[in-house]
Amino acid sequence: NVESLDEDFLWNSFMIKPLLQLRSGLSLNDRQNLDSSQLLISVIRGFAQSLTIPASSPLFPHIESNMPSSLTVISRLSSRRAGTRFNARGIDDDGNVANFVETETILWIPPAMCFSYTQIRGSVPIFWEQEAGYLPGQQKIAIGRSAGATQPAFDKHFEALAEKYGAVHAINLLAKAKSGEAELSQRYMYHVRGSPLRQNRDIKSNSDHDILKLTEYDFHAETKTTGYEAARSIQDVIADSVEGFAYFLSEAPQGNEKDLSTAELRLLRQKNIVLQQEGVFRTNCLDCLDRTNLVQTMISSMAIDMFFAQWNGHPSPDFWMKHSTLWADSGDMLSRIYAGTGALKSSFTRHGAMSVAGSFADIRKSATRLFVNNFTDPAKQITIDTLLGLSTNQESVYLFDPVKDAVNAELTRRVNEFTSSEKIYIWVGTFNINGRREGATEGLGPWLHGSLNQLPEDPTIVAVGFQEIVELSPQQIMSTDPSTRKIWEHAVISSLNARTTKRRTTEYVLLRSGQLVGAALLLFVKKDVINKIKNVEGSLKKVFIL
Repeated sequence: NVESLDEDFLWNSFMIKPLLQLRSGLSLNDRQNLDSSQLLISVIRGFAQSLTIPASSPLFPHIESNMPSSLTVISRLSSRRAGTRFNARGIDDDGNVANFVETETILWIPPAMCFSYTQIRGSVPIFWEQEAGYLPGQQKIAIGRSAGATQPAFDKHFEALAEKYGAVHAINLLAKAKSGEAELSQRYMYHVRGSPLRQNRDIKSNSDHDILKLTEYDFHAETKTTGYEAARSIQDVIADSVEGFAYFLSEAPQGNEKDLSTAELRLLRQKNIVLQQEGVFRTNCLDCLDRTNLVQTMISSMAIDMFFAQWNGHPSPDFWMKHSTLWADSGDMLSRIYAGTGALKSSFTRHGAMSVAGSFADIRKSATRLFVNNFTDPAKQITIDTLLGLSTNQESVYLFDPVKDAVNAELTRRVNEFTSSEKIYIWVGTFNINGRREGATEGLGPWLHGSLNQLPEDPTIVAVGFQEIVELSPQQIMSTDPSTRKIWEHAVISSLNARTTKRRTTEYVLLRSGQLVGAALLLFVKKDVINKIKNVEGSLKKVFIL
């Protein structure tokens, strides 16, 4: 049904949008003619496959049917913040996250029973980046925005999930032993505590009334000693949410559906819904591929187990093998799309144990990812951006529509009636600190406040450039220490907000900072304009060393 397209998962939206706009202005008859021409094809990206459960192995012996059942897994990759592994990380200002995937497990039992269970995955929902690099595990993680500048986008993300799926139980599988992942986890927990979807600010004490819950589960630490089988311990941690969220269950409408309209068919099917899924698990690791897929497979098994237990079902070992195969195939496909190879740990997902061959296959995949991420992904990212209409100066196809053109012309003429603009002040200054770390706050006041006092009002944006923030040594050139920059970030924001406190004006937050050896740029904005700022990007490039 063209009218119910979910644009979040539509990959050819840019290509068919002019046709959809044209269609919206057509009469009912012309609209039906356009639909029957099959020009409007919706494209999703991800994975979809069904496997047959033979009638000779009935899942519910008490249900009389000579027809086979079917098990299906459908994974839909979001077209929002789309891209390859190191080109798309974290969140954007609209609350969209990289590698966001909705996966649905569907079990059809003839003649009339349909089970469904939905899960989601997505990048850690804060502003962060990571360079590809040539050494596995050595790619540095950089958090691009301060906590205050991140919270609005974070809240948008989870509020959208809660509106669509109900309660959200987030599972964070990042490692505490890796400094980059540990920093992401700390920021994740900070923003969950500040979310309006939580009543209890203590992460370890989740309330039944919290719409958003977070479980920290260090996958690597849990499986380090006894292997991936130890990851099953997460089932005890999330069992209450699995039971509370339940699953979707319906019975197919009886009678002839061919003569019914879309609205009548939807109403008929709603009357046959037995149970609704009341919440969703949102799982992430760093890439949301390997660790995530293994844990999501376990959660899917738990939901199906609960369904069989409540309805007296008896799945055979062959059924569970098919379930594992579908989830492993889905994980491999999603991994090829995002990282360029099949998923790691897929041997365990398929067979329930990690083989020697599977371990060697993971080593080969890791080496292949290094090549793909460094040499082929940049061109692939350009193709993705072009497909989605995100390239610079890209315009959609123009279709002549006199009614639409007349409306647009009138809107353009009266644009001042529904738009507004305001004047803002931007302050820019540079300071050579000669590598100093001590006395940061004391040295800033006269320089910073003296310049700001010359303006009629507080600047909305303050950009501060520092020179010689570290000693220009070979060690700093090869691997720059960010600790001095962070000291001066704190000094600037403290100085700015000390002034706003005296003047009783809105405080500042750090929007973004960057450092290239001895040069650093810090960007601060008023807290009350954060929701008006979008698409903040930055880039650093070392060209050569003299």
